[in-house]
Formats: sequence, C-alpha cells, structure tokens
Amino acid sequence: MSKTTNDLAQLIVAVYPNVRRVFRHLVSLKDAPISMTQLTCLSIIEKQGKLTMSALAKRLSMSNQQLTKVVDTLEGFELVVRNVDDTNHRQIFVQASQKGLDLIASLKAEIDRKLSFALRHKEENEIDNLYQALAYLANFFGTNE
Repeated sequence: MSKTTNDLAQLIVAVYPNVRRVFRHLVSLKDAPISMTQLTCLSIIEKQGKLTMSALAKRLSMSNQQLTKVVDTLEGFELVVRNVDDTNHRQIFVQASQKGLDLIASLKAEIDRKLSFALRHKEENEIDNLYQALAYLANFFGTNE
C-alpha cells in the first residue's frame, strides 16, 4: 500500500493541531520571557554549540533580518552571546550563554516531569512505540544533524 503526498498532507493537517497543543503544554514559557520562535532558536543554538547567524537563519528558514530581531531579543535577556569571527570580521557567531543553557535545562526538566505524569498510565510498549515514532520523525526531518 503506497501513500501519496496528498495522503501525508491530510494526515499532517489532521494531527498538527493536537501535536502543537501537546507540545505547547509540555513547554511552558511562563518562567521564560521568550516566544516559541525564540525558544526554537535558542534550542538550535544550544544543540549546535556555536553557529553563524547565516547558518542559524537557514536552519530556521528565516531571513537574516528576521533572525537579527530574534537574536537581539535573546541577547537582551542574556540568553545568547554574539562573537565576531577572528579571521573574518563580517562573520558573526552566536552561542548560548550560561543563562540560556540553564533555561534550556530547566525546560527539559519540566518536559520530563510533565511527560512522566502524562504517560503514567501507559504501557511500556506504548511508550516505546511513541519513542520510536518520534525518533523516526527526528531522523526523517534531519533534527539529528
């Protein structure tokens, strides 16, 4: 049985609102003064360690101008720092500050706590299946780069 891109599109449209609702519930930003876009940006920076503004813009599918506003806000909250490349002064790197790393760690701990509660009545094989499905999606969409 072969599925078409139309089949995939319909499934995505059907599933997306519920997935978004669950993820927004898992990641509470009440203690973080940033938007989901800014959190996504910070998460990518934290995972990569250090990357150029251009590379980050590409990863977020944003223009450099849009990204500059996002990073300005994160920098204003002292969650990231920018550094000019020693060899190419036109190239700017961005990396998470200790405060940014601490924020990501606390959000991961909150997600773990909420997931433990939400999955408390699920069978081990259901949790394994969920993990395998998410791991497949992560690999498929290249989030393990």
